[in-house]
Amino acid sequence: MLPQLDDAAIEALLARLNGAGQHQLVLDEARRSAIRNYQSVHACPGAGKTTVIGLKLILLAEKWSARHQGISVLTHTNTAKNEIVERIGTDPAGRVLLSYPHFIGTIQDFTHTFLALPACRSKGVTVRRIDDTATANFMEARLSPPARTFLAMSQQRKISDLRYKFEHGALTLTIPGNPGEQTDSYKSMAAAKKTAINNGFLFYSEMYAIADQLLASNPAVADALRYRFPVVLVDEMQDTSRFQDEFLSRIFPAGSGVNFQKVGDPDQAIFDGMGDKPNDSFNGAAVELQPIADSGRFTNSIASKVRGLSTRRIDLTGSREELAAGPACSFIVFDNDTIGDVLPKFAEIVAGLPAQHRRTIKVVGARADSEGAANALTIQNYWPAFDRVHSNRTHVPTTFCAGARRCTELAEGSVQTHIHLLRQCVVEMLRLAGKTHVGPNGKEGPITLSNLAKYISDLGHAVRFNRLMAEVLMLDGLAAPRWADIANELGEVCDVNVGVGDVAPFMAFSEVAAEMDDEAVLPGNVFAGPNGVLLEVSTIHGVKGETHDATLVLETKYSTLFDVREMLPFLIDDGLERPVFDPDHPTNHASIRAGFMKKLYVGTSRAKYLVCMAVHKHRLTEAHRQALEQKGWAFVDLQPAQAP
Repeated sequence: MLPQLDDAAIEALLARLNGAGQHQLVLDEARRSAIRNYQSVHACPGAGKTTVIGLKLILLAEKWSARHQGISVLTHTNTAKNEIVERIGTDPAGRVLLSYPHFIGTIQDFTHTFLALPACRSKGVTVRRIDDTATANFMEARLSPPARTFLAMSQQRKISDLRYKFEHGALTLTIPGNPGEQTDSYKSMAAAKKTAINNGFLFYSEMYAIADQLLASNPAVADALRYRFPVVLVDEMQDTSRFQDEFLSRIFPAGSGVNFQKVGDPDQAIFDGMGDKPNDSFNGAAVELQPIADSGRFTNSIASKVRGLSTRRIDLTGSREELAAGPACSFIVFDNDTIGDVLPKFAEIVAGLPAQHRRTIKVVGARADSEGAANALTIQNYWPAFDRVHSNRTHVPTTFCAGARRCTELAEGSVQTHIHLLRQCVVEMLRLAGKTHVGPNGKEGPITLSNLAKYISDLGHAVRFNRLMAEVLMLDGLAAPRWADIANELGEVCDVNVGVGDVAPFMAFSEVAAEMDDEAVLPGNVFAGPNGVLLEVSTIHGVKGETHDATLVLETKYSTLFDVREMLPFLIDDGLERPVFDPDHPTNHASIRAGFMKKLYVGTSRAKYLVCMAVHKHRLTEAHRQALEQKGWAFVDLQPAQAP
């Protein structure tokens, strides 16, 4: 018999938690309903989604009595998993969920643990590494010269396509380019794949294919999983791909008796068109979701301004207290001559916020660079120094120790500047070590300032890392033995061997502090306003999930369309019909505009107190201006500098 959750149980838990001196938790009916029931939940930005999930899990744990049945909590990323584990791990009842018979992990982890790895073991295959890049490199190194030449003849032939797929009820090996079975290229690629499997190298997608084969050949496996996990919660459902969603539906179909709850925000599904097709069961326009529409992140004045960007038309409200005095949410209107003044003007506007409410200031845009597009409008048009891949390496000290000395001994600059320099040194160490990170879109890339926190969090070392950074900043002196201890611990925290390869000289002890000009102590993507206000510049994808004090959203261009210009009508009229993304035609105007809406919704919903947007004056009509002023927006028109 599954635990029944009711208001009495919720009240008892709130009384216990609030009585323990923690932050006083108050739940409205929408959040209580999400705890009591198992309907799919649309949680707006800043809704406290993780808190609601954590409370539900604690209540279930308090009442759970089954010894061999458990709760499965599935997430899209390790970061989301770690947030849930951290939330419930501090509660005595919640800690029970961290061990058998329960499971908390990513969908990929679930697939590996309960399906793919057991299937591999049953076939005598020992899996040593599940990694797309490593597997592709392993196979490529074993190809014959003719096979290499065959792949190089066409961009459509990639070694990464040499993988098993589950098709027509069987595992089938895909050979890139389909050379004849009697050719050297075919034989070489087949042999390379066999060697990779024998050595335990597999692609991530192959684990799903192996799991699908197991489910198809032995339906009792799915029955066993449904018995084992009568309650399943999926977090960040909006980022779950269609094939993952369909895979879970084969295991836990509707009507199977499993209490299956999906939680997320389809308005923030900003990875549409960037790989696998989005899911339909949660992100689909016709799906009915239970909304949590009140945000504790931002004020109601911000909510009323950005509500029209909600694809699902959620009735967004904000419960953060308004500032007694502060700058108005504004459009910064520029032209071709004044585009370079947009960031300095935003720094000037931000200076009107109270000091305690302007600690995290971000400037974001959808497009980082032109990527060869003609007549582009990107973040780099506003600030040419922006580097989407990595902070400017010419600004990195020659050694990490020299950078640490600059922060501790010279004591120049703000704490924010120092911590940015240390983080920049960490990114450089990870670059030298060849470390990469798989982003929310499933693509692997280098570690950057934007994804460093996610990389560390995925390792499970976020608390230890932050503590170590603080210890470095507070050092009175830096002798060689102490630095050796710091370097070794940093290596452990970041999963890097600091004594080998290119990493060793960078992590060596230094007797002198780094000599860097004032601009160089800033990371590559922090803009220093003339008034001293620091603005961190990022893509919208890079700030998903963050909370800022103030945010500026820059107008950028994709194809022939400008995102802010296209969204002005929706900022003016909440009731307009929304554009719909078509995964089969991701580059038509409707799909592009749907993508604009989600990205700008993410960008404008980060800030607590101040949201600004930049738009070219030729794309802002007088009618737009008057209508937006009635919605509470102010306008700042940039003027070109007067000739002397």
